[in-house]
Amino acid sequence: MLATWKLAIAIAITSTLVACGGGGANSTPRGAIAVNPSNGFGAISTFYTSQPEANSDAVADCGGTTRCVVVLEFSGAGECGSIAWSPGAVWGVGSAGSKEQADKIAVAQCVANGGSSCLVADWLRDQCN
Repeated sequence: MLATWKLAIAIAITSTLVACGGGGANSTPRGAIAVNPSNGFGAISTFYTSQPEANSDAVADCGGTTRCVVVLEFSGAGECGSIAWSPGAVWGVGSAGSKEQADKIAVAQCVANGGSSCLVADWLRDQCN
């Protein structure tokens, strides 16, 4: 009887992991940043099981496909995404294993793209998978 319960619990856990996209080869967390190029407002999504879902959520939260575009895709446990913005609609993006490093890369890319006074976007939240 105990063996039957253990088997039932194991099957239930496996079924839940498969249904939720966990426990398999596709369990790599994915994220995306979408931005409205005209005003610098955007959105970030994290912890998705597929890149298209992460992209779609970021675009929807940003304002939709007529206004926003995906500017960064990132994946992996602990991977973080960032975007830095400068007056004159200059921006840069970055991803790394920490929020601080992703922010640094985004600011450096913004400066390399001709930006001055590049700052990490204040609308970023939960930047890491």
